Amino acid sequence: MSAQEIRGAEITFDEFVTATAGRLLRTAVFLVYDRHLAEDLLQTAYERVARKWKRVSGGNPEAYARRVLVNLAIDENKRRARRRDTPVGTVADVERLAGPPPAAGVAGGDLDEVLRALPAKQRAVVVLRYWCDLGEQEIADTLGISRGTVKSHTARAMAALREHMKEGRA
Repeated sequence: MSAQEIRGAEITFDEFVTATAGRLLRTAVFLVYDRHLAEDLLQTAYERVARKWKRVSGGNPEAYARRVLVNLAIDENKRRARRRDTPVGTVADVERLAGPPPAAGVAGGDLDEVLRALPAKQRAVVVLRYWCDLGEQEIADTLGISRGTVKSHTARAMAALREHMKEGRA
């Protein structure tokens, strides 16, 4: 079921989850770059949507769920910045578990690096604009910011990506 078909349709919460799980999980992965954390955030988002299902089911529940998901991802990025984890083990252990880093130009290895380096809201704007194909007003509504702020976040993020490309790393 597409996003357009969900809007205003009389569906159950279970049908909604089945129809949107793939799209929202991919969005979450792009927002946090961690599959397991993305799954946790999506589950939390679905819990919050379920609590308000009667209110949001008549409108656009996917947009509401996406907004909850983006806010959770931004909060998680802030939490990670405040929390300094102390790794246990050696660098060799981490490299062995993580595998080799992606080679430059292979499956977006460098592009992933620069996207991860973007501030959380800039990354959210880029993901919502170019991955979810939302318009400026929809992004503004999702993030609770003005349309002008969406434009400035997009411009700054794209400038960082262009600078990265100019340096010949992507």
